[in-house]
Amino acid sequence: MLALVPAPTSRAAAHPQEQALQSAVNEVRLRHGLRPLRIDPVLVRAARSYSRTLIERHIFRHGAFAARLSSFGARGPAFGENLAWAVGPSATATVILRAWLASPGHRANLLRVGWKRMGIGAEVGTFWGYRGATVVTADFAGS
Repeated sequence: MLALVPAPTSRAAAHPQEQALQSAVNEVRLRHGLRPLRIDPVLVRAARSYSRTLIERHIFRHGAFAARLSSFGARGPAFGENLAWAVGPSATATVILRAWLASPGHRANLLRVGWKRMGIGAEVGTFWGYRGATVVTADFAGS
């Protein structure tokens, strides 16, 4: 199962899932003639926190993500966010990125020229009754 919702590091090392998604996002951007995004520790902290919140509350929506990112100290002036959750073989960076690219809203976020920074948070837990679900928040900032 894979679900998506489009919308306009506190720890020293990223999780393997986060690293794989960060690399995949930047590879796609390079293939489209865009510069890679640098990892912003504030956005990573915000993304990880929100992925945990989604699991804990069993919700899957963005809410006021710009205000949430600002509350962590993220700098804009513009923000974007992609969400995904998956279980089992669908919980890979390749499958999640492919799904984002197939969705016009997610694709626009990934390929926005003005983005300069990103933070990805992937958390695993029981989500909507699925044990071992991976919930991903990808936050973007720039102009």
